Amino acid sequence: MSVIQFKEANCKNCYKCIRSCPVNAIAFKNDQAEIIHDECMLCGNCLTVCPQNAKSVNSDVEKVKKFIQKREKVYVSLAPSFISAFDHDEKWVYYALKKLGFTHIEGTANGAYQVSRQYESLLKQKKMKNIITSCCSSIILLIEKYYPQLLDQLAPVVSPMIAHAKMLRETYGQRIRVVFIGPCISKKEEFNDLQNGNQIDAVVTFDDLDKWFEEEGLYESNEIIDGLKNFDTSARIYPVPGGILKTIDRKYKKNYRSISVDGVERCMDVLQSIVEGDIENYLIEMSSCKGGCLGGPCMKHVPGGFLTARERLLNYAKRTGIQTDSGLTNTVMALTKVDLKKKFVDRSKKLDVPSEAVIQGILNSIGKFSKDKELNCGACGYHSCREKATAVFHGKAQVHMCLPYMRERAESISNIIINYTPYAIFALDEGLKIQELNKSAQQMFNLGARNMNGKSISEILPCDEFEQVLEGSESVYDEKYVYESYGLVVKQSIIKVKQHNTVIVIINDITKEEAQRQKILESRSQNIDIAQKIMEKQMTVAQEIASLLGETTAETKVALTKLKKSIMSEMGEL
Repeated sequence: MSVIQFKEANCKNCYKCIRSCPVNAIAFKNDQAEIIHDECMLCGNCLTVCPQNAKSVNSDVEKVKKFIQKREKVYVSLAPSFISAFDHDEKWVYYALKKLGFTHIEGTANGAYQVSRQYESLLKQKKMKNIITSCCSSIILLIEKYYPQLLDQLAPVVSPMIAHAKMLRETYGQRIRVVFIGPCISKKEEFNDLQNGNQIDAVVTFDDLDKWFEEEGLYESNEIIDGLKNFDTSARIYPVPGGILKTIDRKYKKNYRSISVDGVERCMDVLQSIVEGDIENYLIEMSSCKGGCLGGPCMKHVPGGFLTARERLLNYAKRTGIQTDSGLTNTVMALTKVDLKKKFVDRSKKLDVPSEAVIQGILNSIGKFSKDKELNCGACGYHSCREKATAVFHGKAQVHMCLPYMRERAESISNIIINYTPYAIFALDEGLKIQELNKSAQQMFNLGARNMNGKSISEILPCDEFEQVLEGSESVYDEKYVYESYGLVVKQSIIKVKQHNTVIVIINDITKEEAQRQKILESRSQNIDIAQKIMEKQMTVAQEIASLLGETTAETKVALTKLKKSIMSEMGEL
């Protein structure tokens, strides 16, 4: 799992992180950015440029709190850039760390001082073609992953963090806990390097420490502690560009030309120059962050920006009475038993190179059939269309990550829909003046090819409801309206779009349907009349039949009664 994590819900497809990544170690899948851990150099650029705060750095604070709660001996190696990260002096920071429960605090500058001594030894030996400083762990990752042919020109020396951790353990015991506190993300990867022998137990960033101070209410206190024993050495100038070079004695630099380079892009430019050219006898101080460690991705910046941060550090480096070269501490003296050698490994990945046919096929899929269509605008996060196509081939990018293509496609689809819909469509401004209209509107209202833009809708359509909708808040949907001057019966929707100060009018011509409906109504009315007449006639016939049946029945009854009496009379006589 990468040290930097993306918050899935926050990613807004702006591709800014891809654009800022110097090594293209960010993939975009399922509309979500993700770090490619094996390719990442942990420079932190993506963290600092994200406008949605969609990225976070894994925190070790809870781990450190557990160390302290268990009453373990927890020692701090404090990066010298702390003086520029907090609006307090070293005595207050020392006090605050003590209040958090740390056993002992020292400056990483103690380790940096001895790393510089190792560089002096390399300069004196003059065995290396060039010497690239190995203090910045992001630069180490950059060279190991992307410039492995230059591994033999990396100074084979551990970083100040590891050097100081080894010195602390040698002085105070191997069982202590060592926590590095600094502005760097890549230190979180470095302390997990098995080659470093588990010298560091946790890495806390200045951002994390700031939140911790805030939680404990320490900013409300002005207490300090005097007598910072074994705090640090004059190598506290390390964080500024050229700071490492300033800690090396001039007499050792005569065999090599010295140069300081900061910022990933400039470092990559120099490294590429070394690969391509016959460059030698350079001592090159490299820092992936612009402004050195003072520009670290997890640097808690105080008001005043880089200039103030630099001034604070330089003033701190000039101060005496804390620790100087003439009074080396017990920690520094422990160096005699500490091995500061370092070996670097080739971590590069050999990616397949897509053929020209494959690249062109990917470009064709988004409408780039010719060179003039390759705009190389960088909106997708890549420097060129072909670079992005290569990223698609490697599964890092999605083919639709092309703003000009998607915009052109969206406009094309919307234009097709608007121009070919049978409905008349008008777009009106806040003054009910026509901004746009489609072909159906021109045909429906016999406008021909006249330019109606800027004309009032009332000049074409006499309807009071436009004003009512504009002044009110309710839109009107599918309301029947008759435009007598055009001989039209329509269903009309008047939609107010507040956020754009626009009124959209959509008109459906239902004149033919209405005429057909009237015919059907007339036909039904006629049928009802016929049915009514038939029913009345049937009732008359029924009544006549009933009347005739009634008379006949009565006569029959009389006759039968007479017959019955006659028969009964004859039987009586017998």
